[in-house]
Formats: sequence, structure tokens, C-alpha cells
Amino acid sequence: MLAERLTDSISYHGEGPVWWPATNQLRFVDMLHGAIVTLDGDRPTRTPVGSKVAAVIRPRAGGGAIVATESGIALARNDDLSDLSEAVRLFDDANLRNNEGGCDPQGRFYVGGMAYDRTPGAASVFRWDGPGHEPIRVLDGVSTSNGLDWSPGGTVAYYNDTTTGIVWRFDHDPEHGLQNRHAWVEIDQEVGRPDGLCVDAEGGVWVALNKGSAVHHYAEDGTLSEVVEVGVRQVTACTFGGPDLDELFITTSRENLPDGEEPAAGSIYRVRPGVRGKAPLPFDA
Repeated sequence: MLAERLTDSISYHGEGPVWWPATNQLRFVDMLHGAIVTLDGDRPTRTPVGSKVAAVIRPRAGGGAIVATESGIALARNDDLSDLSEAVRLFDDANLRNNEGGCDPQGRFYVGGMAYDRTPGAASVFRWDGPGHEPIRVLDGVSTSNGLDWSPGGTVAYYNDTTTGIVWRFDHDPEHGLQNRHAWVEIDQEVGRPDGLCVDAEGGVWVALNKGSAVHHYAEDGTLSEVVEVGVRQVTACTFGGPDLDELFITTSRENLPDGEEPAAGSIYRVRPGVRGKAPLPFDA
């Protein structure tokens, strides 16, 4: 299966795409340029977040957004982010930054990080339940925290710590969150490195392969069932969107690429894989 190139190269390090139900548009982060990109068809609009890193964006129940910045979390009540302001700080270590995350079925926000120098095991994954709550450290020893999403029934979560080459599976408890971590799929580093991921409405897991020019689709039993070929090597993340949630949008990156090399890197790609996705899980606070 071959993805089509939807846009020009519109980001340096595109990541974390999410379908925005309020406007029926795709949003994603240009992570290392500290901006949210909103896509209207193939036309991008950029919104700075007031930080040199924009790590994650997700819709907020009742309108607005939650955004993970370099070392904190910001909230807005307006969908255009005009009132975005920092709500909580997660850490003060200048060697670390946030990198990816998402919301669980109970509306709690998870965000994981990495070290700027990529020191193995230096970062953590935090959960934040909203104003009035302190962030909770739920995973330590993380190297490059990436894709996180839940099964349609909300009982299972899938997670990538890219450096390990493993897609991890958790049981998910409504009260306590992520439990019983174990290796689910191991990906040969020569094939690519597991980056962002999303789960479709049938429970299949779609994994972006950074340096692998592809997105892999795994069945619930961990069997590789489909490969989506992408025209550039640094494939970063994917999500389902479109009016019927039947389009898979794929972000890519130009990070560390010399000028003139892979001119399509930083573009958004799209494919209709024959399965629908889930509506995005919002932050419920």
C-alpha cells in the first residue's frame, strides 16, 4: 500500500497528528520549532506555543486544547489557542524535554520525554489529571518516549519507547491507569525504529517507522498484516481522520537532513487503508 503526498514540506519535525472534531481539520506539532500546525485541506496555519518545543496537542472536552511544551503542560479554552497558558510544570532539568503523549479513555493526559543528548533511560512518563492535581510519574527509565494509544474498549494500551525497538503493551485500569507492561512486538532496527502509533476501530495498531519509510499495521495478536510505504525515511507518527475517520494521516521529519536531501521530508502523507479509526480521546478537565 502506497501513501500519497498531501502537502509540500511544511514542518521541520512533524509529529503527533490528531484529528480535530470541532473543525474537521488535522492538527500536528512542528515539535522542535515550538508550533502547532493546523491543516485546512493542504493549506497549513502555524500557531506558536510560547516554548521552543511543542510536544503534544490534544482536544479538550468542552472546547480548547491541552499542549505539552518543552517541560510543562499548557491549557486553552479556545480552539485557536489564543488563550494558551502554562498550567503545570513537570520538571526543571534543562537536559530533558517532552516528546509525545496522549489522553486515556478517562480523559487523563500522559506525556513522556527524552534527553536532548539521547542518554538512555534518562526520562520519564507523567500523567496529569487536570487543575488541582499534581503530575504523577508513571514510568521511569524512558529513553525516547513516543506513540501511546488505547484499544477501542479502553482495556489495553500500546506504547513505543523508540530506543528499545519494542512496541509495549499494557493492561489499562480505569482507576490506576497503565499496568502490567510487557513486550508485544519487537521491530528489527534495520527495518526502522518504532515512533508514533495509533489504534484503529478494530483494534489494529499502526506504527510509524522512523528511518524505515513506512507505517506497519499489526493485528491484535501482534502479526504484521499491512505495510504502508511512505516516500521519505523519517516517518514519525500517524492518526486516523477525515469526516468518516477512514483516512490515515502520516507526519514526517526533516530533522538533521541537509538542504536538498529528501525534499519531500516534512510533508504530510495520506492513505485510505480500508479500516476506520477511533475518535480522538479528549482531555476531560
